[in-house]
Amino acid sequence: MTLVLSNEEIGRLISMEEVIDRLDLTYQDLGNGAAQNRPRSDIYGPFRDNARYVFKTMDGMAPRFEAAAIRLNSDTIRWNSTPSGIRKDKQPTGPGGKWIGLVLLFSMRTGEPLAIIPDGMIQSMRVAATNALGAKYMAPENVSIYALMGSGQQAAAQARAMMHVRPGIKEMRIFSPTAANREKLAREIAEEFGIHAFAADSAEQAVRGADLVGCATNSITPVVRLEWLEPHAHVTCVKELELGPGILGRSALVAVHTRLDRPANYIVGEGENPIYDHDPAQGLPEDVAKTRVMRPENEVDLTKQIDIGELAVGRFQKPPRGSMTTFVNTIGMGLQFAAIGSLVWEKAVEQRVGHDIPTDWFLEDMHP
Repeated sequence: MTLVLSNEEIGRLISMEEVIDRLDLTYQDLGNGAAQNRPRSDIYGPFRDNARYVFKTMDGMAPRFEAAAIRLNSDTIRWNSTPSGIRKDKQPTGPGGKWIGLVLLFSMRTGEPLAIIPDGMIQSMRVAATNALGAKYMAPENVSIYALMGSGQQAAAQARAMMHVRPGIKEMRIFSPTAANREKLAREIAEEFGIHAFAADSAEQAVRGADLVGCATNSITPVVRLEWLEPHAHVTCVKELELGPGILGRSALVAVHTRLDRPANYIVGEGENPIYDHDPAQGLPEDVAKTRVMRPENEVDLTKQIDIGELAVGRFQKPPRGSMTTFVNTIGMGLQFAAIGSLVWEKAVEQRVGHDIPTDWFLEDMHP
């Protein structure tokens, strides 16, 4: 049988701590050449109502768990210029005002489809766990003040993941443009972990004096400036577009999720060759594109920095004590969905959670 699960069921089956441990093993395998990933690819449809339909795929293989997976998203995306920068928002255009993202999990032993699951819960947990592992490998042991940019689902996951790898955090400062959202997350974190968590009035107020600074926003323009950062700070982000000029250049050590740091974008009307970039100007509305192209090139070449696999196996030179370091979650990996998807499947089978559908529905007796 093939399992079908919901985000709610997945959230009950796995914990952040388990996801961090699972990815830690997976990244060690990646560093040792025992796992593989295939880069993300996006196809942009024409503009309609100031938005584009974007079809995204990524896949990977985790032999340790005998699993392979493909993650796909069928999205309608709108980019908007706001006082706090350019925002990228996926629109809930599916029936009932919902989003569409799926993970298809396959057995490496038999080739059969093991599960069909939504990507939402895994998505937020895998990004947060990866940034937390970056902090585990790179941030000072005595981190006590954490500044978090963002207050949505992704930011909430980042906050909880960081508490697992740096339990010495005593104070968490949260900033996002919407006061109610940052105040809500601060209350939740304070109650859950018994630390001093509060909503900052500005990004600068949150960042100044912090040992650890995390960016988890939907902004594709900078949300943190170099002049706000402490010389010893460890910085994490979900994309380098969130980082202000100079941060990468000032860092004594920059590590990346993967050196294959740009999706291959195929844009209707822009020819057959892919454009390798995050939110390429050719795919954006004209007013947003003008702001996007004003961003200067990175001070360091992210395709030449150490990656998460090398961090996991210790194949890197530690910077001098008290130096600034940065972990850039350059782009997602299908490998993450193979690793975490297999964890979800194992627990679901063990606990008899989810809905079974006949695997035979997905098999064929005609040679493909």
